[in-house]
Amino acid sequence: MEMPLISVVIATYSCERTIEKCLISIKEQKYPNVETIVVDSINYKMDEKYKKIIKKYARYLSDGPERSIQRNRGIHEAKGEYVLVLDQDMYLTSKVLEDCYKRINDNIALIVPEISIGVGYWTKCVAFERYISIFLEEGMNECCRFFKKKDALAIGGYDPTIVGAEDSDFHYRMKKIGSIGKIKNHLYHDEGRINFFGRVKKKYYYSKAFSEFLKRHPDIAVAQFFPIKKAYIKHFDLLLRHPFLTAGLVLLRSGEVLAGLLGMLVSPALESS
Repeated sequence: MEMPLISVVIATYSCERTIEKCLISIKEQKYPNVETIVVDSINYKMDEKYKKIIKKYARYLSDGPERSIQRNRGIHEAKGEYVLVLDQDMYLTSKVLEDCYKRINDNIALIVPEISIGVGYWTKCVAFERYISIFLEEGMNECCRFFKKKDALAIGGYDPTIVGAEDSDFHYRMKKIGSIGKIKNHLYHDEGRINFFGRVKKKYYYSKAFSEFLKRHPDIAVAQFFPIKKAYIKHFDLLLRHPFLTAGLVLLRSGEVLAGLLGMLVSPALESS
């Protein structure tokens, strides 16, 4: 009996460093019936060499400019009953899709656990924080990635007006129509080499669109933004065992929170001027 088709949708922008490894990880899935759709940003001119690599493994489309628009295009174009949404710097372990298919009938959508990888001190700090708050726990910042196409279309897909928090907004709108589960098999998120000020600047940019998310999901937004997470308290012994990484985690988390607050304050001021 042929297994239902799963469509993997990847929104890309300047993806040359990671895209081939991402696509190979999809091709090497144990699940036998998969299509891959890459939707590149209209704001980025990709080298033909990498377009050829993508077309070797996937359908290549162009849309955007925001990631939500790219994802929605991929979902609409998907031929599969089920959809997995990935980022260009994510690599699946071999049984992720198989695990998702087995679990989806008990849920409206599924979370795929992430382990961050990369090089440099700040990358290790981010990986440490995500390991504690997301991999060991079910954190409020985790977002579903696997769902039925019809359910994603029923809620209107990803909202392009919420930049940066579109994953969370989609997740909590899905949660309103059913339960969200979490599989055991994980993916690797290749953070590359994180720069402290680059990370903080990114948080500032995304926070300028955070006000709409705050209006829709006030309790969730406040909890996500609060600098101290329950996971930190629960795994305090782990933080103490790694003081060098914990110091970086505190600095990075503080910088992100301050940048986020500044972004939310500046955005209304600019709109009213």
